[in-house]
Amino acid sequence: MNLNGMRCLLAGGARGLGAALALDLAERGADLALSYHSSARQADETCAAVRARGRRCVALRADLANAADTRRLVASTATELGGLEALVYCASGPFVPQRPDELDEAAWTASLDTIAKGFLFTAQAAYRAFTAGGRADHVGRLGDTGGGQRGGADDALGFPPTRGVIVAITDVGGEAPWAAFAAHSAAKAAQIALVKALAKAWGPDGVRVCGVAPGPLDLADDRRRAASERAAGRTVIGRLQRPDEIAAAVRFCLENDYVTGQNLIADGGYLLK
Repeated sequence: MNLNGMRCLLAGGARGLGAALALDLAERGADLALSYHSSARQADETCAAVRARGRRCVALRADLANAADTRRLVASTATELGGLEALVYCASGPFVPQRPDELDEAAWTASLDTIAKGFLFTAQAAYRAFTAGGRADHVGRLGDTGGGQRGGADDALGFPPTRGVIVAITDVGGEAPWAAFAAHSAAKAAQIALVKALAKAWGPDGVRVCGVAPGPLDLADDRRRAASERAAGRTVIGRLQRPDEIAAAVRFCLENDYVTGQNLIADGGYLLK
């Protein structure tokens, strides 16, 4: 997919890594909608920075833990931008260390709702926007491991062109769970599983789905900076990851039309140690 002129929804794009991704995509010609929940000021500031780069940007408030709100968010994005080609889901839940035997229902729900449930229903709404002109007529039953018939296709090999791309910002904690962040790790593991399931289900319709798992990030608004630096010391590379490095991984997933169903781990070798 060509980023120049691409219309993209950044769910959770008001601040932090989301804002860095917004600026990176804007510099490459994308028009953006940024969702926020309580960070209205930061969303407005990020949108202003996007517009200063000559691209369109709109900030939209949404509760991503609410399925109806995710549908409204995607519909509003398509209306404001005149269409939609990409969703980058970088919203996350609370990240507070807690023993798993002390987890309560509220803490569990807060992580699962935003990270897993929110991703599923925002992706579902985006898929419908991508395929609003109709689903590919060669899609077999979802349980058909042979992939069904692929007649009536749009290219010489029998596959449709990319009609939309979804990228979730996942986490290495979903691959190797952290005991002190059990709810977060479980939610990220569910998100990674969804990346694979949705890619398998929607690929025949020309919709690709990927994940990108960052390492410890160098963010100006990091409230747990000391912990991030300790984690960076456990990577093979031995330093914090710059936001532009994770942005490059996101761009790879957006641009490469042969990549889907992968959780791209860009963690500086954290999992190796």
